[in-house]
Amino acid sequence: MPGGIPKDGYILIVGAMKSGTSSLYEYLARHPEICPAVAKEPEFFSEYQSHVPVDNYHDLWPSFDSAVHRYVIEASTGYTKYPEEPNVPRAIHDYGISPQFIYILRNPFDRIVSHYKHLHYNHSWKLDVTDPRMVLRSNYFLQLQRYQEYFDVGDFLLLDFDDLKDNPEHLFRRTYQFLGLPAVFPKGAKNVENPTFRGSKIERALRKSRIGSVFGFLPGPIKEVGKSLLRTVDPPPERRLSEAERQFVHSELKDGMAELYRVYGFDVRKWGFDI
Repeated sequence: MPGGIPKDGYILIVGAMKSGTSSLYEYLARHPEICPAVAKEPEFFSEYQSHVPVDNYHDLWPSFDSAVHRYVIEASTGYTKYPEEPNVPRAIHDYGISPQFIYILRNPFDRIVSHYKHLHYNHSWKLDVTDPRMVLRSNYFLQLQRYQEYFDVGDFLLLDFDDLKDNPEHLFRRTYQFLGLPAVFPKGAKNVENPTFRGSKIERALRKSRIGSVFGFLPGPIKEVGKSLLRTVDPPPERRLSEAERQFVHSELKDGMAELYRVYGFDVRKWGFDI
């Protein structure tokens, strides 16, 4: 393969948005046999997201060393944003790689609220909390269904956000078993939170500035410090689903949740769905 990366040497964390993908990526990227991308979320196969300016996908990993690394890794939540991003599975398939996919799932009601808060300060995209674009990103089976035409169910590892927070050792052992790698438990992988990076006035100014184009290339620790400062300056509003909103979301997702259990064995009962 171009760049020396084997066809099956790619790990794609494909979402879900606001479900701990950044933490999961940062921890897995510490494994000695996994090479991180130059930016965590390049969205190379997305049509409408911001792209890291590289000509070829393998250019995202200039540090890849076949004598050291078994895998490369990236984490683009735009890969599970159907219908806004309708062609990602085909684009990945047509590129000629056979990735290992990781999809970390969160209680859909909590994910929607977190997503809503994330968008609150984005004045160009004001959505109601029950807007289809909010709800469909929690329809995890629908998102996975788009991949079934091109990839096998066994190519996907579904993880639970609650395990990332409360039982990370179990989560990482499952992950390394799926990848066929020796277990290397990352230090500090406990009590993982999922802070929202709000689109504050400061952040919007940053992204419009000259350094905005390289923000994605900054080292993770530097970006996290910046995000923490922004959250302090511009905290999010409080928001919870009303009972009517919760019932609406449940009715929209219940069939997909049943299929998620049937096809992938992911237990959705703790989220209040029958199977």
